[in-house]
Amino acid sequence: MSHAAANLAGQGAGPTVEHVKVPLLTELLAGDSSDHCRIWVDLGRAQSGLVEKLTGGRNRLIVTDLPGAREDADAQWHLPDKVLDKACLVEPVDCFLCWDLLNYMSLDQLGDLSHRIVRRACAESRLHALIQYSGTSMSQVPGRYGLEADGQLCFIPADAPETKTPRYSPKALEKAMPELQVQRTMLLNNGMQEFIFGIR
Repeated sequence: MSHAAANLAGQGAGPTVEHVKVPLLTELLAGDSSDHCRIWVDLGRAQSGLVEKLTGGRNRLIVTDLPGAREDADAQWHLPDKVLDKACLVEPVDCFLCWDLLNYMSLDQLGDLSHRIVRRACAESRLHALIQYSGTSMSQVPGRYGLEADGQLCFIPADAPETKTPRYSPKALEKAMPELQVQRTMLLNNGMQEFIFGIR
């Protein structure tokens, strides 16, 4: 078992582990040639692989843990405002990492999130997400992701009942999040679709 998978399993996840290449996320993490500090907002849970990847460069990572807020039945779980306000963030965010969380949001929640993201973004900001594409069901609870040293993701689904996937299309996502536009997509070997959104 890889370091990232073992770390996730140690957090109480189930035994099933998926490994998937995420080319668009790999490109985002590769960095750029500028010397400014890149601000990353991870909407998921803290995970060591991403921290290690961004350590040592000109990066600042803020983890908002929306899954935790969802578990706590927070009506505003889909919004990162509380954590970002506490972080006293002044600079615009360069990259938002959504993992598979958009699949768990209603159309109205997607619109709320889009509006909040644009308030924190600059014209060059990007949003990365994994959208259920071919699967017709998913766990009722978001799973856990870990970034491997080779750039792959390991994913451990939550041990929870299944629910129907929304299977949002690019057009549906753009309609729900009008401030964002789909820039690139890629179908992954686990049946999910990787998305990069930009600011309109």
